[in-house]
Amino acid sequence: MTIALSEAKDAFETAAVDLAAFLDGRTDDDLLAPSRCRGWVVADVIAHLHLGLSEMMTGFAYRVDGPPDTDFRTYWSGYPQPDPDAAVAQIRFARLLASAYGRPTGLLDHVRPTLDALRRFVAQADDGCVRFQGHVLPLGDFVATWVVEIVVHHLDVLVALPGPPPELTLAVRTLDGLRGDLARPADWDDLTYVLAGSGRIPGPKGYPLLG
Repeated sequence: MTIALSEAKDAFETAAVDLAAFLDGRTDDDLLAPSRCRGWVVADVIAHLHLGLSEMMTGFAYRVDGPPDTDFRTYWSGYPQPDPDAAVAQIRFARLLASAYGRPTGLLDHVRPTLDALRRFVAQADDGCVRFQGHVLPLGDFVATWVVEIVVHHLDVLVALPGPPPELTLAVRTLDGLRGDLARPADWDDLTYVLAGSGRIPGPKGYPLLG
């Protein structure tokens, strides 16, 4: 099971535009608002996401012929769960990184051009594979994993700040691919499903699904 590159491109463009719209006009106080992530305010989440997006950019430099060994689902199922010490270190690292800016909004001057550059990379990409984090993924699947990353972190910053939720279709499809025989509670809408599937809210046994 793979994601068509055309579908991944459309989903990435939507996710990037939605995130950029959320960030547009944000104040220092906005970026100091609480998030869904333990120990992080909004600026810390954005700093963490910016690191990831910068890493995504490097993936386009490592085009390979294949064959792929990972897809948009197995990338997440094979992702190691961090030990508690590593999780604390990650929390502190993002906080220190975000706090290095003279003002929280200074971070946005780095995030915006990164998003713009990635939109160009994705829009101009053609079929093939990339080597990333020790895996080989079809390009559509590679882009799809980052759509999920953007969408989940976009949801993380909507706790205290107004804004519409991002498009959830590809995140839902990813969770469906990971769920196997695990039932999705009948009363869950897509937003609840993504929040529980990513560990942002409690879920039944077997959740969260994303590593």
